[in-house]
Amino acid sequence: MTISDQLLLMCSAIGGLNGLLLAAYFFWQRTDPLTHRLLALLLLMLSVRVLKSVLFYFNPDIGKQILQLGLSACWMIGPILYCYGQSICRPDASWRRLQWQLALPLFVIVMTGMLWPYQNNPQLWGGLIYRVINYSWLFYIGLTVLLLWRTQQRSANALLLTSVRFRPLLLMILSNGLIWSAFFFASYTSYISGALTFSLLLCFSILTVFYREKPTPQTPKAYANKKLTAADAEPLISQLEQWMQQRQPYLNADLTMPKLAKQLGWPSSRLSQLLNDNLAQSFPDHINQWRIQHAKTLMSTEPAMKMQLLAEQSGFNSLSTFYAAFKKFTGVTPARYKQSQPASTSETINPESGTMS
Repeated sequence: MTISDQLLLMCSAIGGLNGLLLAAYFFWQRTDPLTHRLLALLLLMLSVRVLKSVLFYFNPDIGKQILQLGLSACWMIGPILYCYGQSICRPDASWRRLQWQLALPLFVIVMTGMLWPYQNNPQLWGGLIYRVINYSWLFYIGLTVLLLWRTQQRSANALLLTSVRFRPLLLMILSNGLIWSAFFFASYTSYISGALTFSLLLCFSILTVFYREKPTPQTPKAYANKKLTAADAEPLISQLEQWMQQRQPYLNADLTMPKLAKQLGWPSSRLSQLLNDNLAQSFPDHINQWRIQHAKTLMSTEPAMKMQLLAEQSGFNSLSTFYAAFKKFTGVTPARYKQSQPASTSETINPESGTMS
C-alpha cells in the first residue's frame, strides 16, 4: 500500500472510529437520556456504515456478512434520525412512543437478512435493496426537515432553531444530507467520498462544540449590573416556560441553576436575574413550583401511587423535602390535598406571576 493510500485509509477511517467513541460517550450521558441515547444510536449506525465502506474500498473481497451488516445499519439511520428529531421537537416524546417507529424497520431489516442473505443474493442487495435503503434514508431526512419546520411554525420564538437545544439536530440533518449525497453520487466521484465526508463533518462538529464551550471572560459580567427590562425579559420568560414544559428538567433531583442555564444556553447570571428581578422568585422556589404541579398531576392520574414514589417522580430527593415544599405552596399536606381533590382536577402554573391556579 502506497503512502497516499495509507493517508486515504487514515482520513476515511478516523470518522468511523471516532463516531464509535462518541456514540459510547453519548449513550452514558445522564442528562436528557432519551435524546442522547438516540444520538448515540445514530452515530453508531453512521459509523458502522462508513467503516463498512472503508473496508470494502480497500479490500473488495471482505465477507458478505460485513457488507450486509453495513447496509443494515444504513437502513436504520433514517428512522433513528427522525426519532432523534422528535425527542427534541416534541414535548410528549418518550421511548415508549418512539420505540415502535424503530421496531418496525428493524423487523423488516432482520427478516430481509434472514430470508435473502447477502451471501446468497448479492445482486438483490446490490440492486433493489440498496436502492430501497438509500431512498428510505432520503425520505426520513425529508420527514425530519418537515418536523423541524412545523416546530418553528408552532413556536412564538423566532430564534428557536438557533438555540443550543436545536443546533445538534440542524447539524445532524445537514450531515446526513451531505453523507447521503456523497454515497448516492459516488459513481460520479469515488466510493470512499462518503467516508471522507463523514470524517470531515465529525471533525468540524467536534471543533465547533469545543469552540462553543470555551467560556468568554466577559460573559458573566455582561449582566452583573444591568437589570433586564420588561421588554427584554418577556422573550426569555417565554423561552424558560417553554423549556420547562417541554423538557421537564425539574424532574432531575440534581438540577442546579448552572445546569439549567447551560441547557438554555444562558449565563447563570442571566437566569438568576430573570428569576429574582423579573419573576420575584428564588431558583429553588421556581423549580419546586413546577415539581409540585407535576406531583398534583400524578395524584390525579395515578391516585394509587405511594407518596415516596410520587415524590421521587416529581424531582424531590427526599420525602421530607417534598412535604415541606408541598405545604409551602398549597398550604396543606399532600395527603390532605389528595383527599380533597377529585381525580379530574387539573391545575396549571403561571410562571410569570409565580402563582398556581
